[in-house]
Amino acid sequence: MRWQDKGLVISVKKYGENSLILHLFTQNHGVHAGLIRHNSRKKNGNIHELGNYLSVEWTGRLEEQLGFYKSELENSYLYNIMNNSLKLEALNSICSMLKMFLAERQVNTQLYIKTLEIIKYLNNKEEIWLSRYIKWELLLLSESGYGLDLSKCAVTGKLDNLKYVSPKSGRAISEEGAGKWVNKLLILPNFLHKLNANTIDEDELHHGLKLTTFFLNRYVSSIGLKLPDSRDRFTNKLK
Repeated sequence: MRWQDKGLVISVKKYGENSLILHLFTQNHGVHAGLIRHNSRKKNGNIHELGNYLSVEWTGRLEEQLGFYKSELENSYLYNIMNNSLKLEALNSICSMLKMFLAERQVNTQLYIKTLEIIKYLNNKEEIWLSRYIKWELLLLSESGYGLDLSKCAVTGKLDNLKYVSPKSGRAISEEGAGKWVNKLLILPNFLHKLNANTIDEDELHHGLKLTTFFLNRYVSSIGLKLPDSRDRFTNKLK
């Protein structure tokens, strides 16, 4: 069997003396692993790094086998952010969570597109990249079957004045609907429920990360795991 695709390197593991096992988040084959011959002394020996975008050919005798990759570098997103420790940790967090959350070989076109978008934002000077990253985490939760409903108030059914999220149901709550439970609710920042909204406001970003952290932790604990260390390192740099 043989196919060609493009994908983001999300995991690299040394295998033997001169080989690597790569996990790529590909456009048409989802998260897919393959064995690749590797020589770090060659001119292109550093293309198999987390966050690099590759054009690959996979071959295997049977579809379910690990198989082999041949690869060419399309774009080195890692190279452009090497000197920015916060963005570097964000990239590591993205790769680690994709590897943890997604089932192998299941195509996820929307998340693939949005993942490339957020990594491209890490590579430019736009200051609103962090709010886009938080939205990416919400999408990851949704595509993992654990999405939040921020469309309307779970109590009143109204669409406006949404201020909170229920930690139990993951549904939005309006200021009116919060009532006596207000102190037990998570704050819903405006940029997460308003169309095309982004922000650099520190309080909004803090509440956004607190929200995604809560539900990400709930999800991974339900399957007996914990969030990757790279995600913790990233959020710790924001404190």
